[in-house]
Amino acid sequence: MSQLSRPITTVSEINPAWRDYNGHVNYAAYAMAADPAIDAVYAAAGLDWHYRKSCNRSDYVIESRFFYLREIRSGKHIEVHARLVDFDRKRTHIYCEIRDPDNDWLSAVAHIISLHVDSALARSVEFEDFALERFAEMKAQHALLPPVDIFDGTVVLKRRIG
Repeated sequence: MSQLSRPITTVSEINPAWRDYNGHVNYAAYAMAADPAIDAVYAAAGLDWHYRKSCNRSDYVIESRFFYLREIRSGKHIEVHARLVDFDRKRTHIYCEIRDPDNDWLSAVAHIISLHVDSALARSVEFEDFALERFAEMKAQHALLPPVDIFDGTVVLKRRIG
């Protein structure tokens, strides 16, 4: 079974500072927990830390949408399952399921659209060909996974003409 034939999974330890006065994980912590999973998607495409440092490139989140389903009150970890939904020459759309592994339930889902950027120029740039090939493979594999339960279709990469 290919590594890309399943969602890319990361587990983050819940930082005590992530809890709010109600004792549950603060909404902003979900984004912090999703970030390593998003990085892992890029690393699977060859856009790892070494690539980013040597090429001075990064990916900036330009849109994020979180749907909060069930709070995380107890436990010590947050588990994120990330899938590549779509991509073009400069952008990715990554879907994340954020789970409470201690209670085995889905806590939130997120749709993240990111733009590939040359940090020195502060301008968007196209992905390298090797990354586009890997994204194509990943998207095809992730499309074979069972359909996502919570996806309202409002977060999409709009194709530009010209």
